[in-house]
Amino acid sequence: MGYLVDSNVLIDYVAERFAEYQLEALDAIFDDSLNVSVITKIEILGFNISPEEESRMIGFLKNANIIQLTDDIVNATITLKKSIRIKTPDAIIASTALINAHTLITSNTSDFKRIAGLKLLKPHEL
Repeated sequence: MGYLVDSNVLIDYVAERFAEYQLEALDAIFDDSLNVSVITKIEILGFNISPEEESRMIGFLKNANIIQLTDDIVNATITLKKSIRIKTPDAIIASTALINAHTLITSNTSDFKRIAGLKLLKPHEL
């Protein structure tokens, strides 16, 4: 059991948009289990952020386990998209978490709350 970190959390983390105690809690989680979907890497490096934040993000990702798309993740994504209305990137992230038995850390739980078996953690509630 580990954690998969969503794009919105990484963007807010690097921009230091969390309270100090939340950053400390996230630091502890990231030190233990820093997993990121390849789609999250694409999203965050494709996001329009300052050059300083981009440099910090690239450094941050160097320490992450980037989970690539596998046949199992692709098949779970297809099944998920057929069962509920969900954007493809969110379906990939959710499927990555499910296949790897990770809790998804996300600020955007509304996109994921209908997915059976997906465990969610909101960083603002730490």
